[in-house]
Amino acid sequence: MRIKTYSAPSMEKAISKLRLEMGPEAIILSTQNIKNGGVQITAAVEQADIPAPPNSNGWAVDWDNDWKVEAKNSLNAELKATATKPDTKKEKSAGSQSQQPAIRVSAKMELLVQSMAYHGIPTPLAERLCRMALAVKTEDTVIALAAALDSHYNYSSRISARKTPLMLVGPPGVGKTATIAKFAATAKMEGRKVHLITTDTSRAGAIDQLRSYTDILDFDLRVGETSDELKSILKNADFSDGSDILIDTGGINAYDEDDVARLTKLIIAAKAEPVAVLAAGTDASEMSDTAETFAALGARRLIVTRLDTTRRYGGVFTAAHTANLSFSYASVSPSVATGLHVINPVNLARLLLRDPTQTEVGKEFDKVLP
Repeated sequence: MRIKTYSAPSMEKAISKLRLEMGPEAIILSTQNIKNGGVQITAAVEQADIPAPPNSNGWAVDWDNDWKVEAKNSLNAELKATATKPDTKKEKSAGSQSQQPAIRVSAKMELLVQSMAYHGIPTPLAERLCRMALAVKTEDTVIALAAALDSHYNYSSRISARKTPLMLVGPPGVGKTATIAKFAATAKMEGRKVHLITTDTSRAGAIDQLRSYTDILDFDLRVGETSDELKSILKNADFSDGSDILIDTGGINAYDEDDVARLTKLIIAAKAEPVAVLAAGTDASEMSDTAETFAALGARRLIVTRLDTTRRYGGVFTAAHTANLSFSYASVSPSVATGLHVINPVNLARLLLRDPTQTEVGKEFDKVLP
């Protein structure tokens, strides 16, 4: 994907510049007002994938040697220019050694590497993403990283109008019930009907929590504790009207075989697509192990919650990479009214590169058009 930003006095002129250069196939990823009163839009158009970087085994030990290709080009140009000028300085003594100018690491390189380290992204993955970003010919580091993230990860956010039920699965306390409520609230605002089922009968107050949302939204809530009960509910004639079916589940221990077996029975009984729900801020290795468990159960997409309660997102990127999960939606607030935000390469790049001391992480997503 080729990504580029355009600025103009008005939206109409910005779009005109976009269409003229990138063509009608370009997709607008984000829009925002700029200080001079104009507008800025970021758009993308499909192109050949960025070639994968060569493997390197020594990057973690001596990373700067691997990042000097870009710097060396400018340095060589400077050395050639210097060589053509007369030397006005006194010659050094015979015993002194000439000093070679230090190779400079560009600001773009430094920002990328520092961001990967801050978020705790494992070295092999960080190296790949940074190399791919540096291969993109743009001075905008956010756009360069977005192109790398677009090439490396998959994205799938279409939840509605699906033939199979969607079942949210994940560890305890990651916010599956709140996520179900957010989906339901969005459907209500869009005038769509959804069928809601919960199998979370073991957690105290879980059913009451979800029912408090569904009562406000005027949606029915069905409860199925076992796989047989769940299968029976789905056979009800009310569920054959073509509306979306969303199923909440209790949190499971991904290392507990009995928990995994019970969840497997529910997935099979409902013939559902499991969607992994994971909370940001978790240890990268643990998050990856958990994601792989849900991927083994059929999960292909990832919903990320609690982006507003953590500053480091390495586990999110590692889990999606390890388990080969597509990014789907993000939750940046506990408020149901806030809803969910579509994840795309641009807002992921902003997450990685943003100043971690700044609050209101949701603004990174609000910049992106749905």
